[in-house]
Amino acid sequence: REERESWIRAKYEQRLFLAPLPAAEAPLGEQLFGAVQEKDLELVLLLLAHSKKEQLNISTGDKDRRTALHVACDMALVVITQLLVWYGADVRARDGQGRTALFYARRA
Repeated sequence: REERESWIRAKYEQRLFLAPLPAAEAPLGEQLFGAVQEKDLELVLLLLAHSKKEQLNISTGDKDRRTALHVACDMALVVITQLLVWYGADVRARDGQGRTALFYARRA
Protein backbone atom coordinates (compact mmCIF):
# COMPACT_ATOMS: atom_id res chain seq x y z
CA ARG A 1 0.00 0.00 0.00
CA GLU A 2 2.82 2.41 0.86
CA GLU A 3 4.51 1.78 -2.48
CA ARG A 4 1.26 2.51 -4.32
CA GLU A 5 0.74 5.76 -2.41
CA SER A 6 4.31 6.80 -3.13
CA TRP A 7 3.79 6.16 -6.86
CA ILE A 8 0.54 8.14 -6.85
CA ARG A 9 2.24 11.09 -5.12
CA ALA A 10 5.10 10.98 -7.61
CA LYS A 11 2.71 10.98 -10.55
CA TYR A 12 0.02 13.43 -9.48
CA GLU A 13 1.58 15.72 -6.87
CA GLN A 14 5.21 15.88 -7.98
CA ARG A 15 4.41 15.26 -11.67
CA LEU A 16 7.59 13.24 -12.14
CA PHE A 17 6.34 11.34 -15.19
CA LEU A 18 5.66 14.41 -17.35
CA ALA A 19 7.91 15.46 -20.18
CA PRO A 20 10.01 18.42 -19.08
CA LEU A 21 9.02 21.93 -20.07
CA PRO A 22 11.13 23.63 -22.71
CA ALA A 23 13.62 26.08 -21.26
CA ALA A 24 12.01 29.51 -21.18
CA GLU A 25 12.38 32.72 -19.25
CA ALA A 26 8.65 33.52 -19.34
CA PRO A 27 6.28 32.33 -16.61
CA LEU A 28 4.08 29.36 -17.46
CA GLY A 29 0.97 31.53 -17.89
CA GLU A 30 2.72 33.65 -20.52
CA GLN A 31 4.04 30.55 -22.28
CA LEU A 32 0.50 29.16 -22.42
CA PHE A 33 -0.83 32.42 -23.84
CA GLY A 34 1.83 32.32 -26.57
CA ALA A 35 1.22 28.65 -27.35
CA VAL A 36 -2.48 29.37 -27.84
CA GLN A 37 -1.68 32.30 -30.13
CA GLU A 38 0.64 30.05 -32.16
CA LYS A 39 -2.01 27.27 -32.25
CA ASP A 40 0.59 24.86 -30.84
CA LEU A 41 -1.64 22.10 -29.48
CA GLU A 42 1.26 19.88 -28.39
CA LEU A 43 2.82 22.67 -26.33
CA VAL A 44 -0.57 23.70 -24.92
CA LEU A 45 -1.09 20.12 -23.68
CA LEU A 46 2.34 20.00 -22.08
CA LEU A 47 1.90 23.38 -20.40
CA LEU A 48 -1.56 22.44 -19.13
CA ALA A 49 -0.19 19.23 -17.63
CA HIS A 50 2.41 21.26 -15.71
CA SER A 51 0.07 24.12 -14.77
CA LYS A 52 -1.99 25.01 -11.73
CA LYS A 53 -5.45 26.55 -12.02
CA GLU A 54 -4.31 30.03 -11.05
CA GLN A 55 -1.78 30.03 -13.90
CA LEU A 56 -4.53 29.51 -16.48
CA ASN A 57 -6.39 32.69 -15.65
CA ILE A 58 -3.57 35.19 -15.79
CA SER A 59 -4.39 38.18 -17.98
CA THR A 60 -1.20 38.48 -19.93
CA GLY A 61 0.27 38.79 -23.34
CA ASP A 62 -1.73 41.62 -24.86
CA LYS A 63 -2.91 45.13 -24.08
CA ASP A 64 -6.54 44.03 -23.73
CA ARG A 65 -5.78 41.89 -20.63
CA ARG A 66 -7.20 38.78 -22.25
CA THR A 67 -6.57 35.29 -20.93
CA ALA A 68 -5.52 32.26 -22.97
CA LEU A 69 -9.20 31.24 -23.01
CA HIS A 70 -10.25 34.59 -24.52
CA VAL A 71 -7.68 34.13 -27.28
CA ALA A 72 -8.62 30.49 -27.97
CA CYS A 73 -12.28 31.48 -28.29
CA ASP A 74 -11.44 34.49 -30.47
CA MET A 75 -9.43 32.28 -32.83
CA ALA A 76 -12.16 29.57 -32.87
CA LEU A 77 -9.72 26.96 -31.51
CA VAL A 78 -12.35 24.52 -30.30
CA VAL A 79 -10.01 21.78 -29.08
CA ILE A 80 -7.75 24.18 -27.18
CA THR A 81 -10.80 25.98 -25.75
CA GLN A 82 -12.21 22.69 -24.46
CA LEU A 83 -8.86 21.71 -22.93
CA LEU A 84 -8.56 25.06 -21.16
CA VAL A 85 -12.05 24.67 -19.72
CA TRP A 86 -11.34 21.08 -18.60
CA TYR A 87 -8.17 22.23 -16.85
CA GLY A 88 -10.03 24.96 -14.98
CA ALA A 89 -9.82 28.17 -17.00
CA ASP A 90 -12.33 30.70 -15.67
CA VAL A 91 -15.10 31.02 -18.25
CA ARG A 92 -16.41 34.11 -16.43
CA ALA A 93 -13.12 36.02 -16.53
CA ARG A 94 -13.43 39.43 -18.15
CA ASP A 95 -10.85 41.19 -20.27
CA GLY A 96 -9.94 44.88 -20.15
CA GLN A 97 -13.17 45.78 -21.94
CA GLY A 98 -15.38 43.64 -19.72
CA ARG A 99 -15.85 40.86 -22.27
CA THR A 100 -15.95 37.17 -21.41
CA ALA A 101 -14.66 34.30 -23.52
CA LEU A 102 -18.24 33.66 -24.64
CA PHE A 103 -18.28 37.05 -26.38
CA TYR A 104 -15.25 36.03 -28.43
CA ALA A 105 -16.64 32.55 -29.14
CA ARG A 106 -19.87 34.03 -30.50
CA ARG A 107 -17.96 36.52 -32.62
CA ALA A 108 -15.68 33.85 -34.09
